[in-house]
Amino acid sequence: MTLSPDLPALRAAAQREIERHADRPLPGTWRLARLDDLPAIAPTCDQDHRGRAPIHPGVDGLYDCCPQPWIRIGVLQVADLLLALLNQPAPTPAAAGPEPVSDDPTGAWI
Repeated sequence: MTLSPDLPALRAAAQREIERHADRPLPGTWRLARLDDLPAIAPTCDQDHRGRAPIHPGVDGLYDCCPQPWIRIGVLQVADLLLALLNQPAPTPAAAGPEPVSDDPTGAWI
């Protein structure tokens, strides 16, 4: 194992492996859910869940329309870590450049 792993390659390999076990393509992003009152991760669902009841009383965030696999993790911090590793990082906005500085000693702009 290298000291600085190629995270995009590892992310893609993990996604392919999970899809292989699920036997179908999955959305590329994952989210936190609760399964049997334990932290879990699940693929994102594009359906509107307002007014829907979860699939079971011990479940939160999973509905009959949500794609599987639902992976029970059991430890919230580990689930958060897996989400951070599986999900593509959000693009960072381009820097606007340095802030203009006033030459007035009071900091006021003229």
